[in-house]
Amino acid sequence: MSLKPHLRKTNHIASRYLIVTLGLMLISGCLSPIALHKAVVSYNRSINEIVAHELLLNIARVRHRHPVKFTAVSSIAATFNFQMSAGATPPLGALTGGQGLAPVFGGSVSENPTITIIPLDGEEFNQRVLTPFSEVKFFQLYQKGTDIGLLIRLMASELRADKTGKQEILQNRPMHGTGYKEFRRQVLHLTALDQSQDLYIQPIVVEQIITLPAKSMESSESVINAMEMGYRWIENGDKGTLIRDVVGRTVISNYEITILSEEERNDLYLYTNTLPENDIFVDIRPGHEGGEYPFRGVIRLRPFLAMLGFLALGITEEVEYLVKKDERSGSVRHNPVKTMDVIETSNTQKNAAFSINYEGKVYSILSGEDPQAVWNREAFSLLNQLYELSVDPTEFARPAPVITISK
Repeated sequence: MSLKPHLRKTNHIASRYLIVTLGLMLISGCLSPIALHKAVVSYNRSINEIVAHELLLNIARVRHRHPVKFTAVSSIAATFNFQMSAGATPPLGALTGGQGLAPVFGGSVSENPTITIIPLDGEEFNQRVLTPFSEVKFFQLYQKGTDIGLLIRLMASELRADKTGKQEILQNRPMHGTGYKEFRRQVLHLTALDQSQDLYIQPIVVEQIITLPAKSMESSESVINAMEMGYRWIENGDKGTLIRDVVGRTVISNYEITILSEEERNDLYLYTNTLPENDIFVDIRPGHEGGEYPFRGVIRLRPFLAMLGFLALGITEEVEYLVKKDERSGSVRHNPVKTMDVIETSNTQKNAAFSINYEGKVYSILSGEDPQAVWNREAFSLLNQLYELSVDPTEFARPAPVITISK
């Protein structure tokens, strides 16, 4: 009896089994990146939703005079286990007497995530929630294209205006009546100038000058050290001058800073350097675009907790109302009644972009395409950015969530 037909059949079965096995290995390799991709996207989406709901929850807490609490997702470690199995069995359980083998394979994917959540407290809570924002953060957001009116209405607590030698405090709170209306009108005036590209936001640059003897060993060493610090050396006979440009605070104005005399720039440089970091100097002068409605003073920025309080009070207690622009101001594209409209209802809203339940009420940010809804979502997005910007990442060990996925 010849064994060749039997060997050919055996080789054929082995080849089929090898092909099935290779196919399973390829399938396993494909499943791995797909699962990882879905995991990273899902974790990213979840973190964003957690921050959004936490912001809304803390607004609701302040609304009820409850203490706020923030947490941070510091890390996510997810381990994926991919298992594939393969085998062969006679068809129909070998009852039919068939000669071939039917492949049997299976697979499973298991995930074991570990998420580290840390509450904000101590110095980090102080930095992120209780410390007023600096003008640097304000201008960072402005340079990204954020509406200047939205920035001021959300971030500013007041505008301290100079009125013929006296200081008038215009508070950004509806309960202050006349002062609040004037605050809103001045913000609208700045918005109109910005939209017509007649608003200048620029730092004050002055020259720092030091005169030294030109020919002495001591002065030579001083000149070398000064030039390493950015000074320029100009020699003039027996004396020389060290000069460098010094950049001061940023100013909001309706004119180019360079048109001011050297003395005016120096005075403005010295004055603005005495201001706290959360003060922004504003100077709208007559004789320039928008000068029909002149004012001069400082915008005072508030801490993050005060922003939450302003939004929470605006739900029912200190509701913002419509304030029209001054007749001397140019046109503005949008003048929303509320800085950010947080809706308080008994039931969940169908068109809510974000919502949270608290103390038997539902607090929502509504979605929609009308100007107020679009403005609300931009304001809520800005609130989220401010929370992320409220601390220098170098000050703490965990500036952002770290996602580690192994398999």
